[in-house]
Amino acid sequence: MKRMGAVFFTLLCFFSMTGCQNIQQYAEVQPSPVTSSETTIETTAPAAVTAATSMTTIKGPSYPQETIQSPVSMEMPAEVWVQAEDCQLSEVFTVENERSGYTGSGYVTGLSGSLQNTLIFTVSVPSSQHYDISVIMAADSDAACLMTVEGTPYNTLSIPGTGKFVQATIQNIYLEAGTRTVTIQQTSGDGLIDCILLQNAATPDKPTVTDTLSDTNATEETKQLMQFLTEQYGKTILSGQYVSSAENTELTQIYQITGQLPVIRFADLYGYSGNGGSPTEADAIASSLDWAEQDGIVGLMWHWNAPMGTASVYSEETDFSLANAVTTADIAHCNRYELQQLRNDGTISAECIALIEDIDAAAEALKTLQEADVPVLWRPLQEASNGWFWWGASGSEAYKWLWNLMYTRMVEYHQLHNLIWIWNGQSADYLVPETQYDIAAADIYLDADADYSSRYEQFFALQELAGNKLVALSECSTIPNLTDILRDKAVWSFFGLWYGEYLMDETAGYTTREQMIAAYNSDLVMTLAEYRAWYAPNQTTETDAASEPTTIP
Repeated sequence: MKRMGAVFFTLLCFFSMTGCQNIQQYAEVQPSPVTSSETTIETTAPAAVTAATSMTTIKGPSYPQETIQSPVSMEMPAEVWVQAEDCQLSEVFTVENERSGYTGSGYVTGLSGSLQNTLIFTVSVPSSQHYDISVIMAADSDAACLMTVEGTPYNTLSIPGTGKFVQATIQNIYLEAGTRTVTIQQTSGDGLIDCILLQNAATPDKPTVTDTLSDTNATEETKQLMQFLTEQYGKTILSGQYVSSAENTELTQIYQITGQLPVIRFADLYGYSGNGGSPTEADAIASSLDWAEQDGIVGLMWHWNAPMGTASVYSEETDFSLANAVTTADIAHCNRYELQQLRNDGTISAECIALIEDIDAAAEALKTLQEADVPVLWRPLQEASNGWFWWGASGSEAYKWLWNLMYTRMVEYHQLHNLIWIWNGQSADYLVPETQYDIAAADIYLDADADYSSRYEQFFALQELAGNKLVALSECSTIPNLTDILRDKAVWSFFGLWYGEYLMDETAGYTTREQMIAAYNSDLVMTLAEYRAWYAPNQTTETDAASEPTTIP
């Protein structure tokens, strides 16, 4: 067998898309509970409209807690080669041996982007464990191929157009012992396929993370929350849910299905945007205060309408350009008068002034939570690298300038010290300095019929990128498979399930009622009741906290 100098290439792409704030809500489905208990559900209208509340008593189900167990993994050294020429080849393929550097008796040509033009490898897997699976191929121009393992598509592998055989690898795929299939499909370029290689993967170590916050003047409550998140990291995943309004329809739905409530309530500051915001929609702060009174964790994001021009978050719908706002002037600590002077002499643009005015408005809103001693999981400027939001459309350098401006102005100028900063840029090119964020997070949306699994690929890519930072699943279309999370050692700090069809409509095929029940009643997912038992500032004792009747503000 000829051996070649192997070059390793791995492309780990984030699967992401935008969660939209205006998603149709669906009718609630009442499950058949095992047992039931009465709970008071309090629905609060937006404070800007009325202070009235209505109280409704509903019955929620009660389920026993289930222990999540991962499959037994038999860690054994493995090196399994399967030659492409040994596959069942259709007439479109040809076995050749003119090019040097291949293994076996030759290599296969004839792949294209057609679904019919794929190679199916049959692999004898020696033991149930995690493997690194490599494809050895050559290409005269840059090429890419999609690897599918046992029917599950994995990430696309990039092959440089050097003409030499190289090795592209997807790491840490769990396979049961026995006969398994690996499919290689060319997605771009013309590749020559030599073989695939199955090797045992190194067991990922539990990540070493720090509870030190980027803000050295963080409040004690904020430090305490960060310490808790760090202590739980790798042990449990905190449940989180996005709400569409202050009425908390989603929380009621979860309770009616599972008998439990999430720890983290995620809301949106979109109503507070100066351009296109609405007082009737500016209810996120008041409803977050209500949730904190229930001892829940407050999470906030910001679908920030462009500060000028068309009021939209989407770059294709507004003519606002972040690039026009970027300046080298030190403006983060300037007051309004100083900023206007810089504008008058042409140092900064009108776009820059508008940005700062919106940041100031958001900071003033967040101060209400700080004054109430409420820490916040704060996730601004999300999904920047995708380019569909205006804050990412001008490129990574403009985005990082904006992040620095927002961070510095909020923390140092406005003295906001109750924020745990979540970076969600979705790309290494958009990574901000480690001194300006505390948690790295990914938004991962898959098709309804796709296997969500643990999304360990994104987990470990983020972990490598962020170093000693916590890693979280900030938005998702489906609650991750808990067995896979434990098996793959990819226990995200928390998940945030988006609303609309991802929660409310079981027919959409995302998270089923059975998945919700299993997750919220497992020992791997932390619920509000369990969090109260650890941290209950409004309760007398831990016992009282765990048994306290739940109200949904």
